Amino acid sequence: MKRYFIAAVMVCAGAASGCAEKIATAPDLGFLQIEARTVEVLVPYEDFVDEVQVIGGYGSADDLPFAVLARDFGGLNARPLLHLEDFPTEARVPGTDGVTVTDTDLSFVGGWVLIQFDTLIGSALVPSGIEVFDVRENWHAPTVNWDLAVDSAGDQRPWTQPGGGSTSLVGAGIFDAFVGRLEDDDADIVDTVSIAIDSATVAALGDPASGVKGLLLSVVAPGAFLHVLNVGLMLTTVPSTRPDTILQLPVLMDDLVFMVDPVPTAPVGWLRVGGAPSWRTIITMSIPRGIDGTAELCGMPGCQIDLTEVDMNLAELVLTTRQTESAFQPQGTTTIDVRRVLNPELLPKSPLGETLVPIVENLQPELFSTEAGTPVLLAVTDLVKAILADAAETGTVAPATVALFTVIEPRNIGFASFEGPASVGAPALRLVYTIANDVGLP
Repeated sequence: MKRYFIAAVMVCAGAASGCAEKIATAPDLGFLQIEARTVEVLVPYEDFVDEVQVIGGYGSADDLPFAVLARDFGGLNARPLLHLEDFPTEARVPGTDGVTVTDTDLSFVGGWVLIQFDTLIGSALVPSGIEVFDVRENWHAPTVNWDLAVDSAGDQRPWTQPGGGSTSLVGAGIFDAFVGRLEDDDADIVDTVSIAIDSATVAALGDPASGVKGLLLSVVAPGAFLHVLNVGLMLTTVPSTRPDTILQLPVLMDDLVFMVDPVPTAPVGWLRVGGAPSWRTIITMSIPRGIDGTAELCGMPGCQIDLTEVDMNLAELVLTTRQTESAFQPQGTTTIDVRRVLNPELLPKSPLGETLVPIVENLQPELFSTEAGTPVLLAVTDLVKAILADAAETGTVAPATVALFTVIEPRNIGFASFEGPASVGAPALRLVYTIANDVGLP
């Protein structure tokens, strides 16, 4: 017989409880006295979970609106890549007579690589040396990784050297998030680094025959972890029509993506949600129709409660947070949604149903570091009610498969970790239901 932890029994109404109320002026019509009891039960992992899968590969780092730049941060290395658009071929130049003309004979004499950082995320407490390299090998932004420049179906091309191939240094600079406060406490935090490049480098970047395909960023000192929000290239040109005038022209860049080393491997014995590419936890469960009752609940010892005959008030998946490896600690809140997997046989690409949680959970990053071991409750009441309603009609409790994933997928490089089936904090199912009189299995 399966055993369940009955956490609370509350007698809400009935003659025995003193909750029944009689009207003095009304006759006693002999109505049936109803005793309503609300019970909380914790169903252990082995009594409702059939299978757990942790599946990765949803989306890619190319889907994120930022890139990660890191060097030996808890063992993590990350390098951003980006493609260069075509150089400008004309410029609007103010003439000596005040009339603006279009100049198509441009001479580029230098420029700057502009890198914008998020100063609120990452390890920007000390100045960090930033290096820019050119990249001379083609890569595919949605699938590029540390070892492969292209990793699409039917086409796998490794870098000549892991991490971006054979590259050449373009320029270097220093990022100091707090340099602006050295002279003025009210100054804005500096979040942009300008790295100068010379005319020869500019010429190579703009010449298709040079073989330069884009740029790669690297950080010099170990222990650094930075968020790159944007990268731009600004060129300095002297128009032929006005050799006494210097103009600055922007070059568009696209496909800002990043490579990481090492890539996190699939967890063994525990659960994961999030990351980039993102991970999902898939749980197939069978809700028990009958659970252990007590003599107080159903009038006899050793009885069972038939859940198809109770009023299910609340059903929640109970997960226990686990410390995530330092390299992949969540940098912000992790928002988790739960949805039914409509065709489990089509996993990992099965379509999902509507959300099962009335309010998605926003989990703070501390839950996966200093506050690991904290229970997290994910409501699945509507799902459990639907399963029990079907069981009441068919006599059979059908299994259901749900997916746990981040609302924005992927959302960040970090991921949430939860204890697995063999742990003290293994997933459990919390049920809160109300029964009236004796409710038992036939």
